[in-house]
Amino acid sequence: MIELNFIKDNNDIKLKANICDNEILANYMNFEYFTKLCKEGCPNYNTNHTCPPNSHTFTEYTKDYKSSLVIAMYMNISKDKNMGETHQYLRGILSDLLIPLEKRVNGLLTDGGRCMYCKECTCLENLPCRFPEKLRFSMEAMGIDLSSLCENLLNHSMMWNKNGEDSYCTVIGSVNFNNMTEEDFKEIILDYL
Repeated sequence: MIELNFIKDNNDIKLKANICDNEILANYMNFEYFTKLCKEGCPNYNTNHTCPPNSHTFTEYTKDYKSSLVIAMYMNISKDKNMGETHQYLRGILSDLLIPLEKRVNGLLTDGGRCMYCKECTCLENLPCRFPEKLRFSMEAMGIDLSSLCENLLNHSMMWNKNGEDSYCTVIGSVNFNNMTEEDFKEIILDYL
């Protein structure tokens, strides 16, 4: 497992990453269940090309790749920020790592949350995506149980406190690949942080 701490914008951010075979990751997939949760509670359901019911399953999306480097970044929520602000900030940092990492290893990334390239998605008008070459899906949109995955693969617990008293925020993404080692990834990650 790769474990790193780094400072960005005066924030102490922790990173955990681990390589996992995609056949094992598929065991964390329950596409119907998580699509139902999205339908019942997410405002992004059916509003873009990357969210359910428009998203692929994890096994469909990763069919050309043997393994994934699963990455979790997390940080404490400061007293002057809330979960939403912290999540958006961390998601940006994770994306800034995943995008060049995807290119460097000739892989395919998964990001956290909905696609944010366009202010309003063409999906709402039943039109094709404006940027199909940039279309990427989140693990949760593809039915992956991130909480179980995070605990089992990264030895990290995601917080789900309904009272809004979360003390830290976690974002998760991955890069699917075919032939890399943990040491290769660690060197590459350090280049980008």
